[in-house]
Amino acid sequence: MKIVIAMDSFKGSASSLEAGAAVKKGIQAGMSESQEIEILPVADGGEGTVEAFIAGTSGSIKTETVTGPLGKPIKAKYGLLDDKAILEVAETSGIMLVKKAELDPWQATTYGLGELLRTLMEKGQRNFLIGLGGSATNDGGMGMLQALGYRFLNKKGEIVSRSICDMEHIALVDDSQVPEQLQQCHFTIASDVTNPLCGEQGATAVYGPQKGVKQPDIAKFDASFQHFAKITEDYLKKDFSQAAGAGAAGGLGFALLAYLRGAIYSGFQLLSEEKQFEEKIKTSDLVITGEGRLDAQSVMGKVPSALAKITQRYNKPLIAIAGSTSDDAYQCNDCGIDAFFSIIHSIGTEAELLQPAITKESIQQTAEQLFRFYQRMKAL
Repeated sequence: MKIVIAMDSFKGSASSLEAGAAVKKGIQAGMSESQEIEILPVADGGEGTVEAFIAGTSGSIKTETVTGPLGKPIKAKYGLLDDKAILEVAETSGIMLVKKAELDPWQATTYGLGELLRTLMEKGQRNFLIGLGGSATNDGGMGMLQALGYRFLNKKGEIVSRSICDMEHIALVDDSQVPEQLQQCHFTIASDVTNPLCGEQGATAVYGPQKGVKQPDIAKFDASFQHFAKITEDYLKKDFSQAAGAGAAGGLGFALLAYLRGAIYSGFQLLSEEKQFEEKIKTSDLVITGEGRLDAQSVMGKVPSALAKITQRYNKPLIAIAGSTSDDAYQCNDCGIDAFFSIIHSIGTEAELLQPAITKESIQQTAEQLFRFYQRMKAL
């Protein structure tokens, strides 16, 4: 029997590969017969993107000190694979880098991503893949652009700060300090978010609250984004605000599309093609997937639903193991996930249940019990 394990990360508790390893241990503990088990690294552009692309290759993972989302220095991971540098916003501006009580969308910045890009450019790198997802920021990518040399001036010709509080005062874009190497660079953007920059389906309205945006402030952020989009349109002679994915990572997608001429692709699809997911699933007998929380949104382009499309194509069973499940998670059954199971076995606080060691042990225990039952049913 060939089993393919393709787990998404359990954010802050287990990476894709760690969750996959826990499932594998559970299968081996639950079945007396040895099985052919393959763990596929999974990511959709968010946390774990660097690790997923580098896993099983001759590539390497390195670190660089950059400015974190709240202005403090942090060490951010990035990958080097052939002629490509692989970066993820979760490493430079990620929400997992900020304590919940310290979330501050008015100050959170993407400046660190721009610093990392500039450092790699100066080292001769020209080909970039950037994973968008899991950001703590909602700055429209303004911080990243400032780190790359773009200066945003007010009506008095003064440079505005990197805070989104000053975005509404931008009157002119000055690119005189942008390094020439930037024009030689190619940017591939990995993101499964298709929201525009502004409006009811825009970056702030949909994703802002989870980054600390208060309900009364959504309109203020959106107005600032609309202003930034208009200034950008005047500068580039093209409107990028309604482009699919412009709202990704708090509007960072907009800056990458407009100023860096990036191209957005499905993060899962890019990885799937790179790692030949379809061929491996086609020859499997069973596929196991999962994520930190399984709910109705899991069927809207997230990893489980993307895998379900492949398993349905080849009539392969798909089981999901999740940190928790919502009342509307049953919708996943209608979209190709044959059954799902939660790893929560006891009552505890969120902090207790999200401890990495407990999460991995719970994933393993759930997989073991699942395959004990599977083996028993197979014997009937």
